[in-house]
Amino acid sequence: MRHNLEGVTRMDGQGVERGDKLDQEELAFLPKGDAGDESCCESGVLTKEDLLRIDKEEPVWRRVRIALISIFWIVWFGLIVASALFIVFTPKCPPRPSQQFWESKVGYWVNPFSFVDSDGDLVGDLKGLADAAEYIQEEVGAGFVVLTSLSPLYPKSLMESGKSSLKGIHPTLGSMEDFHYLLRSFKKRGMQVVVTLNFNSVPVAHELAKPEFLTASTANDKFCRADASPKEAVDGQYYYSTYGSGSGVVDLNLQSAKVMDELKNATRFWLSKGVDGILLEDAAFFVEEGLCSGDSWFAELPTCKLYTQKTLTVVSDLRKVIDEFSSSTSRPRVLFADPGNTGYGPNGNVSAELLLGTEEAPGAHVVISRHFAFNSGASNVSASPSVSAYSSSVNSSLAGQLALTIASPSDRPYADIFSTASAVVELVFVTVSFLGTPLVYAGTEIGWNPISDVPSGLYPFGERPIVDDVASKLPMPWDSHGAGFSKSEKVSGLYQNYTEKLNVTETVETSMAAGRGPSIFNLSTTLIRLYKEEPSLLWGGFSRNVTEVTCAYLSHPSVEVFKRSAAGFDSVVVVMVDADGFSVVDFTSECATLVPVVVYPPNELFPIGEALSSVKVYFKPASCKTVYVFKCAV
Repeated sequence: MRHNLEGVTRMDGQGVERGDKLDQEELAFLPKGDAGDESCCESGVLTKEDLLRIDKEEPVWRRVRIALISIFWIVWFGLIVASALFIVFTPKCPPRPSQQFWESKVGYWVNPFSFVDSDGDLVGDLKGLADAAEYIQEEVGAGFVVLTSLSPLYPKSLMESGKSSLKGIHPTLGSMEDFHYLLRSFKKRGMQVVVTLNFNSVPVAHELAKPEFLTASTANDKFCRADASPKEAVDGQYYYSTYGSGSGVVDLNLQSAKVMDELKNATRFWLSKGVDGILLEDAAFFVEEGLCSGDSWFAELPTCKLYTQKTLTVVSDLRKVIDEFSSSTSRPRVLFADPGNTGYGPNGNVSAELLLGTEEAPGAHVVISRHFAFNSGASNVSASPSVSAYSSSVNSSLAGQLALTIASPSDRPYADIFSTASAVVELVFVTVSFLGTPLVYAGTEIGWNPISDVPSGLYPFGERPIVDDVASKLPMPWDSHGAGFSKSEKVSGLYQNYTEKLNVTETVETSMAAGRGPSIFNLSTTLIRLYKEEPSLLWGGFSRNVTEVTCAYLSHPSVEVFKRSAAGFDSVVVVMVDADGFSVVDFTSECATLVPVVVYPPNELFPIGEALSSVKVYFKPASCKTVYVFKCAV
C-alpha cells in the first residue's frame, strides 16, 4: 500500500517542498552505501590486466586459444589452396561464340497478305499475323520472322488502290498502329522482325514515280525480266521496267543521288520503328547497265542486267546505313538481300554470293540462296536439289552468310509430297551439315503442294503474277474450311472450293492432329528443334565425305556422310541415302557410340535416343531419299 508523504526531507539531502509527493517505496529502497563508494558503477567487461592475470592463472585456456587460432588459419589457407587446385585442374567450359540472331535462329518467311485475315475482307493483315505468333514460335520453332513487302507490286487490285510510299503500309494490311502491335507481339516472345523493301521497282502511282527518280527508257532496251518490251508509261512518258509493258511498275534510277537519299531515309525510318533488319527485294536487278549480246532474257545469262558492279555499290551503301544505325543504338540490325526471280539457277559465272560484297566494301549480312528451291530457282531448266553440287559450288568461307530455303515469294513449293519430302531432307541436310541460316517459307513446314491455280474469291483474286509462280502467293493452308484463315462468314464455301480445286490435302490442322503419325511437319519441326539445341550445328566445324568413314559394301555411289563438330560437345553425323541405295558404313574411326536423333522416313531399327549396338551401320534401300542424323560421342 502506498502513502503520499508531504513535507519530508529527501535522503539525498535536498529538501522536499510542501506539496511534493514521494512514494513510500521510493523512500524505503534508496541505497544506503557510502556516497563516495564507486563500486556500483563498475563495468562487467574484463580489462587488459584482468586478461593477463587469467592467462597466467589458467594456462589451459591459453593453449586452447592458440590451438583455435592455428586451426582457423590452417583451414583458411587450405581452402585457398583447394580452390586454386580446383580451378587449375577442372576442365574449362567449351567455348561458346557470340552469335547474332540471324546466325543462331531459324527464320520464318511470310506474306502477310496470305497468312491470316483478322477483319473478314478475305485478305491477310498485320493483326492476323501478330495473333499467329504463337504458332510460328511454339509449333514451327522459328526465332525470327521475315515479312514480304508491306506495299506490294502484286496483285494489281491492291497495287492500284492508292498512292504508295517507301514508308507506308498498304491499308489492307492495317495501320502503323497495327504494325506496332505486331512488333510488340513478336518482341515479347523474344523474336525479331525483318521487313522487305523493294528499291528496284515502284508502282506507277508511287510517290517516287516522277521523272527525276525513274530510269528512262532508251532505244537499247530490248528486253527485260518479263522477256517482253521493257517500256512502261507514266504520264505519257516511257520508263524502263524490269517487269515490262503493262506491269504497272517502273524502275527507280539508283544511280541518282536523290534516289539513294530517299532509299537511305526509308531504311532509317523502318529501323527507327523498331524492326531488326531489312530485306532488299530483287537486289540482283538494282542497276541494269550496258548492252547484252542477246535479244531475249533466256538467250544467255544477261550479265549486263544482273549483279552489276553498280548494283553491288548500292547494296554496300545501304549496308553502311544499317551499320551506322546499329552502332548508334548498340543493337545489331541485319541486312538481307534477295536476288529475286532471275530465272536462272546456280550459275558458275554469276553468283548471288556477290551481294555479300567484299571485306573492303561489305554488302548484305545474309543473301538468299535458291539452290534447294523448285528447279533451283531456274525458270526453264528442270533441276533436282543436290547436296554434292551445293557443297562443291559454294564458297565454304561464305556458306555461313547464306540463307537456304525450299520456297520463296517467287518460287513455288514442290509439286508432290515425295518431292517435298526429298527437298526438306536435302535442305535440312545442308543446314545441319553446313553453316547458314535456315529460312522456312510459310506453308512449306507442312509440305503442302498446291497446283498452280488461282482462287477468284480469295487473295490474290484470280490474278497471276508476271514472272513468279502463283503457288507461292496462295493463302496459308490452315484447314480445309477456312476458319483458320479468315473470320469472314463467306470464307467456308470459298475456302473449301479453293482447297479442293487446288488439290490441297495437307493442312496445318491435319499435320497437328492426334494420330497423324509421321509427317513433313514432324520432320521439319524436329530438325528445327535439333538445330537450335545442338552447339555442333550452330557453330561447329564441317567435314564433307569424312575420309575415315569406310563403306564396307556399296551398291552404288548413293551414300553421303557429313560431320559437324564443336569442341567440347558431341558431334553430329548426317547420312543421306538415295532411293534404292544401301551400304554398310563403319564409323569406328569417328565415333565411340552413335545415337539416332532423326530418322526419316521412320525406321524401327533405329530407335530415337537409344545408342546403336554397333558403330558399323547397315543402311537399307527405301522408296525415297532417307536421312539419318546421329549424335556421335568420341
